[in-house]
This record gives sequence, C-alpha cells and structure tokens, in this order.
Amino acid sequence: MITWMQKHKKWLIVTIWISTIAFVGAGFVGWGSYDYGKSGSTIAIVGDKEIPSKDVQFEYSNLYGQYQQMLGENFNQEVAKQFNLEEIALQRVVQKYLILNYADDIGLIATDKDIASELVKVSAFNKNGKFDKNTYLSVLKQNRRTAPEFEEQLKQDIIVNKVKDLFQTQVELNEMENLSRLIYSEDKVSLNIIDNKEITIKTTNNLLKEFWEKNKENYKSETGFEIAYNKVDTIDNKTKKEMKKIALKKYLNLKKQKEEFKNTTTIYSSSTLFNQEDLKTIISGKEGTVFKPFYKDKNYFVVKIIKKILPQTLAYNDVVSKVKADYITTKKAKILAQKAKTLEENFKGKNIGFISRTNVPTINGLTEIEKNEFVKNVLGATKVINTLNLGSKTLVYKITDSRLAKYDSSKDSLVNSTISNLKASSLSSSFLAKLATEYEVKSFMGNN
Repeated sequence: MITWMQKHKKWLIVTIWISTIAFVGAGFVGWGSYDYGKSGSTIAIVGDKEIPSKDVQFEYSNLYGQYQQMLGENFNQEVAKQFNLEEIALQRVVQKYLILNYADDIGLIATDKDIASELVKVSAFNKNGKFDKNTYLSVLKQNRRTAPEFEEQLKQDIIVNKVKDLFQTQVELNEMENLSRLIYSEDKVSLNIIDNKEITIKTTNNLLKEFWEKNKENYKSETGFEIAYNKVDTIDNKTKKEMKKIALKKYLNLKKQKEEFKNTTTIYSSSTLFNQEDLKTIISGKEGTVFKPFYKDKNYFVVKIIKKILPQTLAYNDVVSKVKADYITTKKAKILAQKAKTLEENFKGKNIGFISRTNVPTINGLTEIEKNEFVKNVLGATKVINTLNLGSKTLVYKITDSRLAKYDSSKDSLVNSTISNLKASSLSSSFLAKLATEYEVKSFMGNN
C-alpha cells in the first residue's frame, strides 16, 4: 500500500486549488497527533494571516475521505500516518494562505453574490431541485461545521480560484499541431518475452532448509492478543438501542471489576470474531484496556486485552510449502534478470510494428493487463533497449524507429487540455515558490 501511494504521491501534493465543498457527503476524520506550540487555535502564520488548526483538520479530513473512497478498506489511519497525510494537509493549507496573502495585496475579493452563486451549485444543499436553507444547515451540522465558518472557507476558495484564472493561457495553433503530433507519435518496437513458465527450478530438502535459515525473519507467526470477553446476548423484544444501554452497564461493571470476564481467547489480524474495524481498534490497544461494547451479529461484546503475544519464528516443517514457493520465485527472478541482461547485450526480438497511444498491435503471449503495462512503458521509455519486469514475465524490447503522428484536428480538445494543464502547473509551481520568498511562513506544528 505504501509503495503504491509513494508512486502516486503527486496526486496528493500538487493540487493547490482547494475546494471547501469537497467535504460534503464525506465522514469527518480526526487527527490530533500534533501540538501547536503557540496556541491551541493557531497552527501556523503565513504572511500576516494566522492559520487556525481547524483549517488543517478539515483539509486532512477531505484528503482522508478522497483516498478512502478510492482505496476502500486498504486505506486507514495507520496508512495515512505512515504517508504523513497530516503534513501534506498542512502543506496544502499553507499554499492556500500564500495565495490569500497575494490576493490581499492585489485587491482580489469574494462578494456575497459570489458566495451565494457557489452555494446554489451544491446539490447536497438542495431540496426539490432548489437551494434550501434548512437542508444547508443540516448538512453542515452533520459535518461539524457552522454556516459562518463554512462560508468563510468558501470565500477563501473563491479568491484562490480567481487567482487560478490568472494562469489560464491561450494555446497557439502551431503549438496545437506540433504537440499533437508529438503526443501521438509512434515507436517501432522489437520484443522478446521471457516467461518464467519456461524456467524449471530443482529443489532439495537441504536447499530449502538453507534458504529458510537465511530468511527466518520472513517466516514468523502473526502478532496475537490474548483477550477476555463477555457476550451480551440480545434479549427478545429489546431494540438495538436498548441493548446498547444494557451492554454499556455491563461494560462499566467489568471495567470497575464488579463483574468478571467469562471467556478468553487469542485473536489475530485475520480473526473473524469481531468486525474488521473493531478488530483494528482492539489490536491497536494496550494491555489492560477494557473497550466499550462492540456490536456484531445482533449481539454486543465487551473486550479486555490481557496480553500481547509477539511474533515467533515458525519451524521449518510448519512453513516448508511457503519456503519452497518463495525459493522457486527467488531463483526464477534471478534467472529472468540474467536472461534479460544477456538479451540487452545481444538483442534479438520479434518486430511487432508501430505502437502509439491510439495504435496498439496484437501481441501474442501477453494478457490485456500486461499489454497495457508494456505500452505505457514503451511510451515513457528514454532508452533504445529496455527491460520491463511483469513478475511472471520479463520483457526486453528495442525501439528501432520513431515517427511523429499525422495531425488530427479531432484530438484538439484533449491536446488543448493537456497543454493548458501543463502550462498552469508549471506557472503555479513557480508562482508558489516566489510567494514563499515574499511571505514568511512560521509553523507551530511539531511532533509530540
């Protein structure tokens, strides 16, 4: 997961045009792992503007929601912490305040009419197709916002977008034609596919044991947690809300040791006794912690962590099948790499013709996913001979010829958008770098 996010980190950082209304419909996610040095309400000063901690809080929540929507269960607060999402949120808000300082200096403002115009565009605030004040206030309340607070944020974003409009540039006709021909240029490719199915690896017990000895750290049991728990069975004719009150009373008695826990068991991250989110809460807790009731399968559970069971190296006989699979995979990868190196030095391949973004020939021996990965690699290649590792296959290819595409006016819209975005991105990066020298940034955000 972290590897994937590092690869796509630019999606998080580059955007400086922030949208206040992005939070609508997303859950609020807290962070709160930093102190504020100067005060609890101000997290940084940019120019002559103070950044309240709640601005970074809501930006963090927006970012968290966007990635949780894309990645689902694979994204959680632990992953967000490893990727420094809090620092990214601060960086984006600082960028915003640099622009607001500049807007003040040149006299850019957002009027009440500007704000009203934006509010009526938000479908979440509509009732029967029209903006409804009560709906608006209700949605804000659900997202822990007040109207003045939200409208101030919206006002700032309108100003930021007015600055953004300064970066819109006209694409000249000759730029359109030349870059269109370049973007859709074609590369003639010769390809050699090395499939690991063609490689046979012999194994012996001695070889596998030797491999296990060298890689013992990779063969450990899961971290376990010995827990005690009481199940609060649902009573006939009692609602879930009524059962929760009974479970909370049971929780208080167990926490105060007025009652004793009846059951003990050991759980792991793969256990199914509790829901995944509740399981994550339990295994992130400390020994002795008694948790408020968890709900699953129409029953409540009160849980206490007794002790943490650290991972243990597993015996060779318990993991021999996994050791064998890893040994074969490792050996095949080494042989594939050596074959690829030999092919690069003495290249021989099959001519598959010209490849472009709109022209991909049939390639026998590759799945559709593998072919797409190969084409993407070819279009980004900077060398004549290249190697692409696809796991079960290694591709060695040579670009034998290149040619510009014929100009096609039907692609003008896409090309125009690409050029405009590149220009705006380049200009905005330079612009922000300049603003950072004009307006002093003081951060009070420090690790506890």
